[in-house]
Amino acid sequence: MQTLFRHPHIQVLGCALALAAFTGLPAIAQDHALEGGSIGAEQVERGQEEYMANCSSCHGEDLHSVLSTAPDLTGSVFKYGWVGQTVGAKYNVISTTMPAGMGGSLSDQTYVDIVAYILSANGVPATQDGELPVDPEALQAITITAP
Repeated sequence: MQTLFRHPHIQVLGCALALAAFTGLPAIAQDHALEGGSIGAEQVERGQEEYMANCSSCHGEDLHSVLSTAPDLTGSVFKYGWVGQTVGAKYNVISTTMPAGMGGSLSDQTYVDIVAYILSANGVPATQDGELPVDPEALQAITITAP
């Protein structure tokens, strides 16, 4: 057994597991941000409720698609499809095409809240007093960034 722990890969893996357990790391680290705006905790809560009611049947409760025709909303799809884009660009796509076949059927506030939830689920931190505006022009001035 001691020979196993002397192997450098096992030692690194053990240290990584111990660090993760000790620090209680969240499932998704804060790895994205907004430049020019912020999301709020209450907005994220509203967005999560609306996402579960209107989006999760296709995009999954964990933002991993359950249908081959619906993209994931996390991981590499978020990294390469959202990062570097404006919040306004993503809002425009979502509000005009979703739910599938019923684009524009939700309120503007609901769409903005859903976008806030997707951002939060991908590591954008929510602030106590932040909130994405319900103004497409203002949303165009907010960019999704990575560190």
